Amino acid sequence: MKKRIIAATVAGILAVSMIAGCAKSKSSREPARADTESAAYDTPYMSGAATNDSLGFYKGYEAADYEYMEESFEGTPAAGSVNPAPDVNIDPSLGRLLIRTVSITAETTKYVEVASNLESQVKSFGGYIEYSAMSGTGNNRDLRTGTYTVRVPADKLDALIASVSSSCTVTSSNEGTTDVTLEYVDTKARVESLRVEYSQLLELLDKAEDLDTIIILQNRLTDVRYQIESSESRIRVLENQVQYATLTLTLREVLEEKEVEEAHVVTYGERVMNQFKDMWENTVEFFQDLLLGIIAIIPGLVFMAIIAVVVLIIIFSIRKKRRARRAKALALKEAEKKAEEKKSEDKKETKEDKKEEKKEDKKETLKE
Repeated sequence: MKKRIIAATVAGILAVSMIAGCAKSKSSREPARADTESAAYDTPYMSGAATNDSLGFYKGYEAADYEYMEESFEGTPAAGSVNPAPDVNIDPSLGRLLIRTVSITAETTKYVEVASNLESQVKSFGGYIEYSAMSGTGNNRDLRTGTYTVRVPADKLDALIASVSSSCTVTSSNEGTTDVTLEYVDTKARVESLRVEYSQLLELLDKAEDLDTIIILQNRLTDVRYQIESSESRIRVLENQVQYATLTLTLREVLEEKEVEEAHVVTYGERVMNQFKDMWENTVEFFQDLLLGIIAIIPGLVFMAIIAVVVLIIIFSIRKKRRARRAKALALKEAEKKAEEKKSEDKKETKEDKKEEKKEDKKETLKE
């Protein structure tokens, strides 16, 4: 009868704790378990050899649980009770719990001086640099770029931002705030309920005599212990994020800092003037680029001109020779033509002379 009462009580506690855990759990679980859990599964009972020695082992495990409870709940501070930053609220009853994160992009001509000043300011404010990275050498126009993730007490964040803004030119910035009050309160309440359950499980384990009941209780104790440690870890993380704000700074080295102009409404006349100004600047820039392009291609033009002159000289000389040959050929043809004409004329003359001689011969013969 006593065993049945204990089993029923254990089953009820397990059901209530599972329902409460599903309703309130918001923190992620880490894949780690206490060494005691592996010790419990390595017992002779799990290998099928349940003896009186096994019962003694679990009673020793029960003593270890009592020792853990005393160390966790009495010998150490409560969950999340780290040393708070000055003037930072970690009590939900005094106000909202807010996590501040600020991102700044800035440029400077004195990179080394600004980076050194940032490190000294962070130390003086009681903060620390969580991450830093730099690219570039700073030589031969290889400008440097640095990225810093800084954690400072929340009440010192504005002073640090003012210090950074005064030492360099801020080109962009944004800020975000996350309210974690509800998560913090729920996690604290979950830890308290888990502690109560842990105490009740220890009382039941002290009264248990059956080996099966002891194993069930020990397994549940291990799970509750893990949930308590996980929830307390989440509380510590939340308190650290509330106490220490985060500043992400991207620092760029430039040759000349640009002055940030105050924003104002641009009128229609200013838009027209800006349009004409842009058109004039674009025209001047076009002709400047054209002149630079011409200057750049002058050596090529000179080389091409020399080649063109040589080619033209060769072409003209060839044409001149062709013309001379053609003229000579024409002269020869004309000379041949004239010679033929002269021959034909001579033939005609000889024919006419012969005719006249014949006529004269006839006349003389007739006279005789």
